[in-house]
Amino acid sequence: MIALLNRMTIGRWAWLGLFNLLCVAFLGLLMRLKFVMPLPWMDQKNFMHAHSHFAFSGWVSHVLMVLMLMCIYGKVSKEVLPLKYQRIVLANVLLAFAMLISFSLQGYGMSSIVFSTLSLLVSYVFAFYCWRDLNEAKLDRITVCWFRAALFFLVLSSLGTFFLAYLRATHIIDARKQLASVYFYLHFQYNGWFFFACMGLFSYWLHLKEIMLRQAKTVFFLFFFCAIPTYFLSVLWWNIPLWLYLLLGVIVVVQLLAWSVYVYALVKDVRKVDDRMSVVKWMQGGVLLAVFIKLLLQALSAIPSLSQLVYSFRPVIIAYLHLVLLVVITLFILSYFYQMNVLRIRQSTPYWTVILVAGIVGNELLLALQGGVSLIGVFIQYISFGLVIVSAIMVCGIGGLFWSVRA
Repeated sequence: MIALLNRMTIGRWAWLGLFNLLCVAFLGLLMRLKFVMPLPWMDQKNFMHAHSHFAFSGWVSHVLMVLMLMCIYGKVSKEVLPLKYQRIVLANVLLAFAMLISFSLQGYGMSSIVFSTLSLLVSYVFAFYCWRDLNEAKLDRITVCWFRAALFFLVLSSLGTFFLAYLRATHIIDARKQLASVYFYLHFQYNGWFFFACMGLFSYWLHLKEIMLRQAKTVFFLFFFCAIPTYFLSVLWWNIPLWLYLLLGVIVVVQLLAWSVYVYALVKDVRKVDDRMSVVKWMQGGVLLAVFIKLLLQALSAIPSLSQLVYSFRPVIIAYLHLVLLVVITLFILSYFYQMNVLRIRQSTPYWTVILVAGIVGNELLLALQGGVSLIGVFIQYISFGLVIVSAIMVCGIGGLFWSVRA
């Protein structure tokens, strides 16, 4: 085992992450195919749970752990992480595949619950050691702040999972509490762990380029202190008090302004020392725009009547979740791979990337269309076929990308 871990460089962990992303995309394609052809051997709900759990642990969390440690220890692609972290990353990956198999076969059964609980415990171990080792890391203060906040939200998000387990164990049938628990986990994963870790990674790159944004500290504190109360935007159907509505209205406007100021300063300063590949510039430009759209949608959800309408339509929620996971998080991670030379880039790599991006954009447009027309009670007959096509494009793009960057 030690010999195997000694061969797992940062680049190889990242390459494994791409394989995991390919598995996520393939599961998504199967679920889309289920809507257009009979697949009697496939339980749609079980595959949905497998898809989401593996996307979070096997793809996003796995890669964010590796990249954060790469920054903390100042390592490059061909180097190996400290042994304790090699073991943690390996445990996380093995449990991710265990959840992939168990959820696909039985859904929320005993084995899948055990594996998901162990996965949470591994994330606690990672957060503990990483928080401690940040004290010794040669990082700028803002990067450390983003990373510490990401670890805090990683642990905090798990409370939603444990509360949901408590409700099921005690046979408390309360759909509102169960939904609130799920949204608690999703909110602090998407808007906490994922977002703050990505911002920390980008802040590290800015520090390497000796770019100091004067607004960086203010932007961090605004997003950090806004992250917890914005959870209530997900549960506005709970009849929260008027004062909280007003507070949330102020918070979402503050987030939009903070992001606008950050992007303006970023574009002005990065342009002076920008040596990124063209595909990286376009991808990260798309990420910046997608974050703005996400914050705008979040602001609109503060309107009670609109929020109740939106959260009653599943296609709208799916479109929003894919906007964050695919456009914001996945495109940023892939662009960061190129930006920091984590993967070996070949001549065909940008072309496969363009194919993947085309699939992601097409997927988001169709999901947005499906969600939008569902709000007015319109059904588009062939939209399911379109979603199958864009899912297949994404699978081809990721598969080609995985092959092109092989060691």
